[in-house]
Amino acid sequence: MDTYQSRVEQGSGDDTHELATQLIRSVLTDLHAPLFSELCGSTSYLVAVVANGLLTIAYEGDCGCGIVDARMGIEWITTPHCLANWKRDRSHRELACDPARNRITRSYKIGKAPDPEIVIRNALAGERLVFATDGFWADMSEAFQAEVLRTPEIAITDMDDDITWIDVRL
Repeated sequence: MDTYQSRVEQGSGDDTHELATQLIRSVLTDLHAPLFSELCGSTSYLVAVVANGLLTIAYEGDCGCGIVDARMGIEWITTPHCLANWKRDRSHRELACDPARNRITRSYKIGKAPDPEIVIRNALAGERLVFATDGFWADMSEAFQAEVLRTPEIAITDMDDDITWIDVRL
């Protein structure tokens, strides 16, 4: 985030989807070598930029972004990169039941340049977005997701996977 913000302060633009995409790709590429000089393996990521009423998302892996409606239902706008979704035609609920969802097909990893999928759309004032790991969208029922969004301080203790989410209101 610091690198991104520094580049904006130095004059890089992010006020169109094209500029935001270029800037995100540039930051991911420049951070790749230093990150993997000390670490190995891979990770999923999801980066979102909201500027001038536009939402630009760059991601690889199984993290997800969704729009939260008034009933706390989530319409997922990103599609996980996993073996269970190789056709890219399955819902998050369908993927949650398939063990192949844990086989990531695209990620930020050593020896491979970042290649994020980009999702673009308008960012609407008052809209509520959730950014979440697969533990949130796959291991929790839709009813429990809604409960957590209503009561974020709720204790979650009986899950095997990482349950992380960021709740953003525009």
